[in-house]
Amino acid sequence: MTHPTTAQQRGMAYAPMPFALISFFSSSYVIHYILFQEPQKRKRLYHRLVLAMNFALLPLSASYVWSTLAVPEGTPSFAGAMGTVNTCTVQGFINMVFALAVPTYYGSLALQAFLGLQNNFKEEKYRWIEIPIHTIAYLIPSAYAIIIAVTENFNPHGSVCSYSKAPWGCESDPDVPCERGEDIQNLINFVGLSQLFLYFIFPPSAALSMYCWMKKKQNELSRRGSIGMSIIRENARKETMRSAYLQISVYLFSFWFTFVFSVIDRFHQALTGEMIYNFTIFANCVFALQGFVFTMVYFALQKIGEPNLGLLNMGVHFSPSRNQGFAPD
Repeated sequence: MTHPTTAQQRGMAYAPMPFALISFFSSSYVIHYILFQEPQKRKRLYHRLVLAMNFALLPLSASYVWSTLAVPEGTPSFAGAMGTVNTCTVQGFINMVFALAVPTYYGSLALQAFLGLQNNFKEEKYRWIEIPIHTIAYLIPSAYAIIIAVTENFNPHGSVCSYSKAPWGCESDPDVPCERGEDIQNLINFVGLSQLFLYFIFPPSAALSMYCWMKKKQNELSRRGSIGMSIIRENARKETMRSAYLQISVYLFSFWFTFVFSVIDRFHQALTGEMIYNFTIFANCVFALQGFVFTMVYFALQKIGEPNLGLLNMGVHFSPSRNQGFAPD
């Protein structure tokens, strides 16, 4: 593996810091907003999942603010390294757990929207998914992180400590013996597959299921035919489904925007054993910005959604037994 220049070392160490700080404060504001400014929103599952995801984003952003400060002092190719093996392990543990928890919550937003549409947003029928979501978000990543920590596989990698052997690049360079990190390649491959599932299979599968269900319902409504207020209610229901799908799609693409560059970077490293340092710096900056991106999307959807389109945000459901169509909870 070629080593980074001094400028690239500084870029990897310091470039993500301001973006991570922006994300940290953005997530903090969303938490304050839901807990204190609009506490009634916590009655809805959607907002509780948003709240949980922002709590997960805080330590993830903090790990990028911590950056190479956690890397053991004197480690070659890492500017600003002034930590110890223990601080590196802690940072790697935090990064692993919350980098998997956040996409779990992203996917859960699509899942709860799909179940909400199926159940006319009668939350008592699908509220049961909340505890399993929180359990999966932390239990499985914590198990991964414990195994990786015990086998000494949290080591300096890029801008932070992550799963890697030490010294950095020893896996791809036969002339450099690895001093830390047992061989757990099968687990690392499984973690990688888990990330691919969370990034590219689970969320779009929920969104695709929602789209197929919407088309089915719309076709049923078209075949049935209606008059009078029934037409108004059915048009309102179509608008409800279209709006919900649009909002989840926006969340999904914002999620992909912040994660996709890091995924490409990791795959390139795995396949070639080399790192394109300038691209890695860019990918880390975008990844560190995800708290800010999510905050913008969250508040933008509330603005454009009210009063008729903010179904996920306002907790509005369509009730076919009422003439008023949309009924705020």
